Amino acid sequence: MLGVISAAINAFLITFFVIPSIISIAEIKHLYDTPGARKSHLSKIPTLGGIGIFAGFLISVCLYANFSTNPKLQFIIGAFCLLFMLGAKDDIIELTPYKKFIGQIAAAFIVTYFGNIRLTSLYGVFEISQIPYIWSVLISMFIIILIINSFNLIDGINCLAGFTAIIISATFGAWFYLYGFEDYAILSAALIGSVLAFLKFNFSPAKIFMGDSGSLIVGLMSAILAIEFIERSEVVRVQFSNGGHYWITAAPGMSVAALIIPLFDTLRAFSLRLLNGKSPFTADRNHIHHRLIDLNLSHVQASVVLSIVNIGFIVLGYYFQPLGNLWMMIALLGVALVLSIILFSIKVKDLDFAHSKQDEKDNIRPINGAKFR
Repeated sequence: MLGVISAAINAFLITFFVIPSIISIAEIKHLYDTPGARKSHLSKIPTLGGIGIFAGFLISVCLYANFSTNPKLQFIIGAFCLLFMLGAKDDIIELTPYKKFIGQIAAAFIVTYFGNIRLTSLYGVFEISQIPYIWSVLISMFIIILIINSFNLIDGINCLAGFTAIIISATFGAWFYLYGFEDYAILSAALIGSVLAFLKFNFSPAKIFMGDSGSLIVGLMSAILAIEFIERSEVVRVQFSNGGHYWITAAPGMSVAALIIPLFDTLRAFSLRLLNGKSPFTADRNHIHHRLIDLNLSHVQASVVLSIVNIGFIVLGYYFQPLGNLWMMIALLGVALVLSIILFSIKVKDLDFAHSKQDEKDNIRPINGAKFR
């Protein structure tokens, strides 16, 4: 317990004291996002908040995690550093989507192939259990890249990506600690601490954005925690099969419940673009958090609403476990679909006025991070 708590506190303090320096350097070197035609924030704001998250997380993990007993950690850190450098460059000099995608593939490959962090089974989804090694690597890489990009997409309003990361890390981290996987509990705690400190400077009016340097590494860690939760949950479940009661019987379904906000928003946005004959990567303003802003919620209020919904889905997922993984996932996505239909059926009055007033209040564009998604 001491190591987990120390990792969280250490990460928080490092990030908390690093970010003001980042803001100052960004102002001196003009490394900020300026207002423009497609942007609605009203002042120049740095997009390098990910540097603070990176520093707090990395130093804490190196201090408190046991690399000698868990060799996977070195590959996690390697992929983490790779994505951070990719995101930091993109925040300063915008990269092409092709280069970013190649970097994400490389990070996912390091984690799955070298780190052996991968799904070894589909756990009954589509009536499939064990899967061949090559398919295990490919499916795991796809999931990691999907989660990374889903975090990149929800980083569109103040605090949302940060709140979501904390909820996911707390959910998986509590389980890791409870069942003795302390290294992964430390990873979760370090991420929580660093993101909490970042949020101090991301509340409206934002002094700094997370940027790609933050959203990419937060997405990567969320993906790693989810995969390790699924794999290690099966090990624990087998141990309890000889006696005792184990509370998690559908770990993949619980992972979807924890990640429902970024995953469903990405699935919904991509599906709508394809149905409209557009590329799934076409920029638009049709995300769920955008709709909440249209309904005159502030950025923080919208983030809090979605965070409460996220927690609700985790609770709902726990009670949906008897359905089994496949039907549990279908039920969760079905509930999310119904809620989104209700949300988008609410009429918005005087949309342009609502946008201008809310943007003025939040001092930030309602469009993801440093770029329009």
